[in-house]
Amino acid sequence: MKLDGKGPRPQRRPARARPIRAPVSVLALAFCALGMAGGGAGDAGAPEQVLSELRAADEARRQLADEEQAWALEKERLVLLKETVLREAERMKVAARQAAQQEEALKERLALVEAEQARADEIEDALDALAERLEARLSELAERSLPGLVPPQATAPTADPASRLSRALARLDEVERRTQRAAVELVTGTLNGEAITAKLLRAGGVAAWWMALDGSRAGVAHIEGSDLLFSPAADAAELAAIVRAFAIAEGQAPPAWVLLPFEPEETQQ
Repeated sequence: MKLDGKGPRPQRRPARARPIRAPVSVLALAFCALGMAGGGAGDAGAPEQVLSELRAADEARRQLADEEQAWALEKERLVLLKETVLREAERMKVAARQAAQQEEALKERLALVEAEQARADEIEDALDALAERLEARLSELAERSLPGLVPPQATAPTADPASRLSRALARLDEVERRTQRAAVELVTGTLNGEAITAKLLRAGGVAAWWMALDGSRAGVAHIEGSDLLFSPAADAAELAAIVRAFAIAEGQAPPAWVLLPFEPEETQQ
């Protein structure tokens, strides 16, 4: 011990030698070698077999690690897939509820539309029946009225009941207008059993007179059944009055009062 006035210094103990630890693989190799040596020292292929088994074990551990990693990834993927499926299922439930509500609303709307359509069909049937009755009455009136009083029916048919009724009403309005004015028509009638073509002066639907195209003959016209019959003027004065009335009606003479003969009483309906 060395003294230097500051007190004795303790001497350092020599450090222990730490045991040398061999790697696990080396120990395993050593144990395997010893086991091989103890079991069969004369086997020349023992080291190669041990190395092969060690490599197989390492490969098995590596494959196990890869499989564990793959399973972890697959499990995570399955969890995400499950969450996605659950969200989609919930969305589909909501969509199904909304679709059911819309379907119910559409059913109610469809019921209203069908009711309105049925009512419209009833109205169309009523309009069609009314138009048919009106057309029949106008046809009957045309047969027993003076020519030109009832306008002819439209040649182009229509399947629309409203249009059909509108046309019939228009014809009826025209009949009313024609009953309020005079008009000259070119017609064919019967005079003493002979069919002749002549001019017809119609005063509305009340009375009518006829005149030959050359003005040589004239008289009173009337309907008997559905036939137009001509009666000759009783004398020259009636003939002149009728000719003058035609001239006034056709704008060939100025307006004036003219006394015209009426239909004979024995031919009145």
